[in-house]
Amino acid sequence: MPPMTKPPLARVMIATLVATLAIPLVAADIVLTEEQVDAIASQTTVVIGQGLQKGDIEAQREWNPGSGTIVARSGDRYYVLTALHVVRTRDTVYGVRTNDGEVHLVDDVNTHRNIYPLGREADEFGETINGLDLAVVEFESDRNYPIAVMGDSATMSPGEPIFVSGWPTPDNFDARRVRVTETGELTAMFPPADDGGYSLLYSNETRRGMSGGPVFNAAGELIGVHGRGRAIDQTYCLDPQLSERNSCGIQTVHFINRAMAQGLILKFAEPPVDLEMIATGLAARDDADTIEDIYALFTFDLSTLLRDGPSGGCGSLLLDDNCEGF
Repeated sequence: MPPMTKPPLARVMIATLVATLAIPLVAADIVLTEEQVDAIASQTTVVIGQGLQKGDIEAQREWNPGSGTIVARSGDRYYVLTALHVVRTRDTVYGVRTNDGEVHLVDDVNTHRNIYPLGREADEFGETINGLDLAVVEFESDRNYPIAVMGDSATMSPGEPIFVSGWPTPDNFDARRVRVTETGELTAMFPPADDGGYSLLYSNETRRGMSGGPVFNAAGELIGVHGRGRAIDQTYCLDPQLSERNSCGIQTVHFINRAMAQGLILKFAEPPVDLEMIATGLAARDDADTIEDIYALFTFDLSTLLRDGPSGGCGSLLLDDNCEGF
């Protein structure tokens, strides 16, 4: 990934997205059941993976999809928050699988305007990240998808419930995938680490494939992004001893601050969570949370897509071109 430079503010502001980032984040006064939080997670958690071509799986080429959360919308444009390392490969086509089973294409070949990094890999293999291990991914759809409600981790204390949602990769790489919500509790909060901005430690057991997935509080509000599991050997984030028994993530309050500093203007959903989202999630979880064949779902005719598909434009996060009406 080439070094990220901060573009002029005027170029990254999109007129239809001009709204304050200073949303009222207050202490949650609603406590939901585990099942209700899981229903919210079911509606807002997505799978993000590179597009496959026929023969890729048979050739045993490495393929590591991750997770993400829908956090904003403007018209037909949706914005997904995920971990930077989930979309670290550039100049390719990604797919975003939403709760209705649809896969929405993200072209990062014809344009680099659909993936907005909030950090930069400091070495060839992405083992260290300057800034935040976060990225925003844009896709287009005329369908109505729920948006996660933004919460405030600063109001939380160690011992409070934490819920991490994501799409784990089976150890045998089976084609069938099932979304899960792992429960646990907040262990500690630190200042953002130099490597990736990690600052949350929680007891939830997480697995490969859940990176980039949402971290919810007991009110069903998004307070973090999961990025790393428990420490392996000398690889850990934040405190080495605590990391042996805890997973770690990045607080969304730090995401909001970083986005503001980089001129990324998004309008977020405010608390409380819409009860209709919970009801819909409870009714639709069986279909939303199961993928029978993820390899088939993400296999695209990439050559045709790149030739015939749209290449960004005025609806993109990074606006470098002069567009009429903007």
